[in-house]
Formats: sequence, structure tokens, C-alpha cells
Amino acid sequence: MTIPELHTRLQGLGFLSEEYYLHGLYGSTNDNDKLSMTIKKGKYTIEYEVYFRERGEKHSSKTFTSEHDACEHFLKQLLETRTLQQALKNRG
Repeated sequence: MTIPELHTRLQGLGFLSEEYYLHGLYGSTNDNDKLSMTIKKGKYTIEYEVYFRERGEKHSSKTFTSEHDACEHFLKQLLETRTLQQALKNRG
């Protein structure tokens, strides 16, 4: 999966653009308080960093050298967050 394919899939699943950040290419215009992915130059290759930024600090940061793996992880994290939020909402 590529980043454009991930964005299309997220839209198909009903995620709003404001709920995620994909390197400023897709989703929100900033990475504050949401799951994010950035692309950066590593020592030997391009790296994809998936993280959650809260109050200006990165949490749960994970770096990948494969775009596909990063996108799969991003999708899994976002779906897990949605499931947790729905469970909490249903609980009252």
C-alpha cells in the first residue's frame, strides 16, 4: 500500500481528513493531537515515521523503511483507535 492508497482507503472507511496527518500531502494540515506519518531522509534510505503527537510531544513513534509497512501500521493503529473510542462511547 502506498500513501495515496492509504488516504483513499481511509476516506472509504469514513475517516475525516482532520483525524489524521500524512506528511502534509493528505489529511489534516497539521499533526497536532492525531495519528501522523512523516517521510524523512534516513542515513541510507527514506524512512517513514508513524507517531501520535500530543501537546507538542511525539508518542508511540515507530520508524519504517518500507512505505507499505508504514501504511499498514498506520491503518491498523487508526482502526484500533476508532474501535476503542466506539467501545468507550457505547459504555457510556
